[in-house]
Amino acid sequence: MAHDHFRVVFDGPAVEDGEMDVGQLASSLLALGKLIENADAIRTGEPGRVKVRVRADVKRGSFDVGIALHWIDEFKDAALAWAMTSEGAGTLALLGLLGFNLKDITIAGGKGVIQVIRWLQGRDIRQRIDLRDGNTRLIVEDGDFVEINSSVARMIEEPSIRQPLERFTEPLREDGVDRIRFEDHAGHVVERIEASEADAFTAVTRSAPSSSDTFRATYQIKRLFFERGRKWRLSNGAQTIQAIIEDEKFWTRVESSEVSFAKDDYLVCTVRMDQWLTPGGLRSEYVIERVEQHIPAPKQTSFSGI
Repeated sequence: MAHDHFRVVFDGPAVEDGEMDVGQLASSLLALGKLIENADAIRTGEPGRVKVRVRADVKRGSFDVGIALHWIDEFKDAALAWAMTSEGAGTLALLGLLGFNLKDITIAGGKGVIQVIRWLQGRDIRQRIDLRDGNTRLIVEDGDFVEINSSVARMIEEPSIRQPLERFTEPLREDGVDRIRFEDHAGHVVERIEASEADAFTAVTRSAPSSSDTFRATYQIKRLFFERGRKWRLSNGAQTIQAIIEDEKFWTRVESSEVSFAKDDYLVCTVRMDQWLTPGGLRSEYVIERVEQHIPAPKQTSFSGI
């Protein structure tokens, strides 16, 4: 087998001791393997050419996983022939198309799947134009456009790419993982996805939700951010949700230092729950429409002089 490898590093408070929830890690890495295998099948029209294997290497402050791509023997000659094309060399070209590693790879617009999805920011693609040079121009709803490799253009709208990419980035939507880094060798970062970007990588389009429900509830703050657009982690004792706060008056008070918050404080708020039916099942998203009351966490009473 011909093979090459790169590294995936999960950073954040949840992995500070070099540990990571095994279910979360397994699901993410299985999705990454499927993503790479599906991308190669789309690019070449020949499924089963590449298999993805894991080499674990735990370091304090992160969870570092080596990803080895093994080219099946019967496809080795084809992989080597691909290495002679203008797009780059075998495995590196595939990783470049996905956007994991753009170093020394000539790709139209300098964008792989990751970079194009980041550029889209959830905007709908309204028109695709195949160009004479073999690349593709994508035009989005506001008239903005980008010219990219035609294989990348196919991949970003393929459920077989978008769904495993969403599952791979799922740790970024949970508490404690701040970013996923990609390295072509230890310590040399070639790309990263931040937690603040995670929603851009969901497979859900901007279609209207299948249902919406608005209700009033009290939540305890489990994790908070003072950057707009970041999801707060909130718990009502029975359920933990992640929600964006859209209340403009709330943000005005926060940004003018009229109010301060701490972990375990409470919010009484008006919440909207939107749901979509997706190929992967039901997806729910939460939005805090209005923060009605902030209740500081009760302080433990100290007893003295008894």
